Amino acid sequence: MNFSVLIPSFNDIRIIETIESIKTQKLNGFNVEIVVQDGGSKEDIARQIQASLSSKDQFIQESDKGIFDAINRGIQSCRNEIILTLGTDDRIHSKNTLEEIHQLFQTEKIDYVCSSINYTDEDWNPIRHWRATKPSVSNIFFGRQVAHFGFFCHQNVYAGLGLFSPKYPVSADFDFFCRLAKSKYKGKLFYPTAVDMKLGGNSSKNFQNIIKGNRQISKAIIDNFNFLFLAHFIFKPLWKINEYFKAKLAKLF
Repeated sequence: MNFSVLIPSFNDIRIIETIESIKTQKLNGFNVEIVVQDGGSKEDIARQIQASLSSKDQFIQESDKGIFDAINRGIQSCRNEIILTLGTDDRIHSKNTLEEIHQLFQTEKIDYVCSSINYTDEDWNPIRHWRATKPSVSNIFFGRQVAHFGFFCHQNVYAGLGLFSPKYPVSADFDFFCRLAKSKYKGKLFYPTAVDMKLGGNSSKNFQNIIKGNRQISKAIIDNFNFLFLAHFIFKPLWKINEYFKAKLAKLF
């Protein structure tokens, strides 16, 4: 069982550090390919990305309609069974991470793994610790969300559930996890930090996108459950505050 690490990319040279964090992984009995789905980066950035990849990796450059369209295109190009998606300002947390996740897939009859992630500042100092959460109706109701860029997923899940819906340009991953919560697929939680993710992603980079994201989350809840979970929006900020203080406490100890 091998891994594909998919990175949607556009004019962000920080991707080189992301790629390096993948290349330094310990691989015991399995392989990893890196798939960079690039939306048309400048020539010098594209050249540096290609130079950092090996012959078994893929650099695909084509225009897209946003990050989730790029992710959908990339998933369709991935050649290995397990897919992890990372942002261009993310990194795999430790050199043993993929080996430990691989062991879970080998020993358990599962279709996906949800891991813990750290939200960090620009220098990789943790700001929030997002503990691994499984997609379930109760977790969605109480505002607990799955970290998309810490989600390791078998190809058969994407084949069965479909990819990320263009109906939700900012929150298509939330809709996907709603569909996964209702499905037959089985997963495991991986509590060690698997991914470091810098704050300021697509859904939270400005106030306008936060409002837009919450509107799309509301629509996804209604579309999937025929009812709006108001509790979701009450509890979600409380979980984030909890994650913030967990990261602060971790620094002290």
